[in-house]
Amino acid sequence: MPRPAAHARRVVALLSLAAAFLAPQTRTRHHRLHAKKPPPKKRDGRRLKIATNRKARFTYEIIKTMEAGIALQGTEVKSCRDGNANIADGFARIENGECMLINVDIAKHKTTGDYFQHDARRPRRLLLHKSEIRKLAGDMVDPGFTLIPLSLYFNDKNLLKVDLALCRGKSQRDKRKDIKEREDKRMLARASKGVY
Repeated sequence: MPRPAAHARRVVALLSLAAAFLAPQTRTRHHRLHAKKPPPKKRDGRRLKIATNRKARFTYEIIKTMEAGIALQGTEVKSCRDGNANIADGFARIENGECMLINVDIAKHKTTGDYFQHDARRPRRLLLHKSEIRKLAGDMVDPGFTLIPLSLYFNDKNLLKVDLALCRGKSQRDKRKDIKEREDKRMLARASKGVY
């Protein structure tokens, strides 16, 4: 017959083993490093901006804007996700019944080989309906009008979109007038706050 003290120790050891076996597993450092990434969160209708053309609002008078899709290769989308796009020099032109985005620089993807790379400044087709293209072509007949990309962004469905604006160039007088109005608004705001 076993002694009561030895029997109690054996029972305690078995109970602690059972508790350790039934307890939830604690993750080690290895598990944290190699765990799957959580799925991307939805952005609730917000845009994830990649590039903006801030100079366009100063240089041009914006008549109307529209959203357009853009036909891209895989490496271009990867590069846009990294934020490597520049639309400052870009414009759009209607050629052969298609709207083409020209002179927009989407940098080469850094980890892709040269064989699969895209040309950084190649013309890219904008995805618009034929009726929208016809309307834009009718508006572009007048001299002084141009199509300028205002921003490049991923929408809430994770699709790359371009805000395209029909613009007319501003004269130097109009630019000075805009600057004066902006400064007057700032002065009024400062005066109302009591800061000079």
